[in-house]
Amino acid sequence: MTHRVTSADIASIVSLLATAVIMLLANGLQGTLVPVRAHEAGFTDTELSLIGAAYFAGFVTGCVLGPHLIHRVGHIRSFAILGALTAATILVHALIVSPIVWAGLRAMIGFCAAGMFVILEGWLNQKARNEIRGRIFTTYAALNNLALLAGQYLFTLGDTKSHELFSIVAILTMLCLVPVGATRQPEPHRTHLVKLRPQRLYGLSPVGAVGAVAVGLVSGAFWTLAPVFAHARGMSGDNVALFMAVVILGGALAQFPLGRASDFADRRLVIGIAAAAAAFAGVMLAIPAPFGIANATWLLMGGFLFGATAFPIGSLTNAHLNDHAQRDEMTEVANSNLFLYGLAAAIGPLFAAVVINTAGLSAIFFYTATIHALFVAFVLVRVMMRAPVAPADRTKFEPAPQPAAPVHLKPEPSSGK
Repeated sequence: MTHRVTSADIASIVSLLATAVIMLLANGLQGTLVPVRAHEAGFTDTELSLIGAAYFAGFVTGCVLGPHLIHRVGHIRSFAILGALTAATILVHALIVSPIVWAGLRAMIGFCAAGMFVILEGWLNQKARNEIRGRIFTTYAALNNLALLAGQYLFTLGDTKSHELFSIVAILTMLCLVPVGATRQPEPHRTHLVKLRPQRLYGLSPVGAVGAVAVGLVSGAFWTLAPVFAHARGMSGDNVALFMAVVILGGALAQFPLGRASDFADRRLVIGIAAAAAAFAGVMLAIPAPFGIANATWLLMGGFLFGATAFPIGSLTNAHLNDHAQRDEMTEVANSNLFLYGLAAAIGPLFAAVVINTAGLSAIFFYTATIHALFVAFVLVRVMMRAPVAPADRTKFEPAPQPAAPVHLKPEPSSGK
């Protein structure tokens, strides 16, 4: 069988990729819009953190219950249900501005987002031939990054205090249903339900399991509070979008070089170096701009370094887990890893709230720096306790979507047939 991507391959996935791009445009926009709008409405830092935690709590619930919905009614109907719920929920944000209501709304959106990404990535996984699966998912990750970047600039198109931007998110969410609904491709088979065994991850790889927790603790706090941080540090609406875009761009550009380096070295060392640099970037963002450097320039420099070092850690720890997993348990490992990440991401904003209530909003990045520094210490201990995986036994690194769209399903391994 040819390893070349054929026109039939493209036809089988183009509607899924189009859906993903439109959905991620909406996801990128709402990820910046909701915290900034809440901050302008006078929500406290604690309330903002609770809203962020609610999103990831809903996300974890979606990881557990979403596959049951797919198993019951199929991929297309499930996607339509979740997309319609997301669009309706987004519009309620503009009608009722209340911390308690918004926490419930964010939980619902997190639930729907998890289910929608599980559907898309599972469908892509079934459609892609083994010989080209890596290229398909690398393309998907690249489109993910581009859509998230573009979503940041949609933030500049309207007034955050009006309904306009919420309406744009809802419109995009409804439009993303069109390619999937109109596709002539057959719906995937309803696969068996995979068990969640997060405790198994630590047995396979302590660095991989603890890394999932560290990434979740940082990501949950970052995506909840980073736009508010930039706004509080004097950035305007356009510059808030620029700050978030620069962070995403840093992560997108650094994923592949760091991943390829980890294919040829002890992956744990690359993970540790990335985490150490992310800790430095966190301190850089937390302190005032030194040496007369303009505030915006300093924040953009720190944001790029943070994205380039913190964001790839999730993909690197995923790859390290897969180095230790048996081929027939990779899907279970990926789902359990995702579940562990989601739990940590739900807790992360709550920890961050304690920090910023004590030391101010800029301390959010002292919090991330502390998490990364502790993770570096753990990695170094594990490097001294356990030999690295032999190069021949390492799985090939594949870039993963950014944590704003936090569902990273590992493609099914080739059956060898």
